[in-house]
Amino acid sequence: MTRDDTGGLARLLWARQARRMKYAFLLVACLGLAAPALAQTEPCDPNLPQVDLTACRAEQLQTWDRMLNQIYQRVIGTLDDVQEENLREAQRAWITYRDLTCGMERARYEGGSIAPLVEVLCLTRLTERRTRDLEDYMRP
Repeated sequence: MTRDDTGGLARLLWARQARRMKYAFLLVACLGLAAPALAQTEPCDPNLPQVDLTACRAEQLQTWDRMLNQIYQRVIGTLDDVQEENLREAQRAWITYRDLTCGMERARYEGGSIAPLVEVLCLTRLTERRTRDLEDYMRP
């Protein structure tokens, strides 16, 4: 192999490596945007005592709440001042809706041991849905 052949081979290998790195970077970037959607919470054992099941579900709620706050901050970073204020107002309205809706669901079971679990399940469901809605703002 001559010196020229070695240089050509090195350029070819470098070009292939650069392409692979570009695709890897794009994959990581895409996964970064979709991280909340891909996030998995540990499943709760339905055979747990009710108090433990409620605690397990509360941990899932905390996970979704963290993801919601992260995506909310990322969306805010992409908006102009008017859009940012609109989103802040919409988020405040959503929090009111979430709290009233889940309070209503809990009230059906008030006095029963299942009431806290019903509320946590509702809060988790609505928080996950809002997180996914905000993720859609980040899509082109």
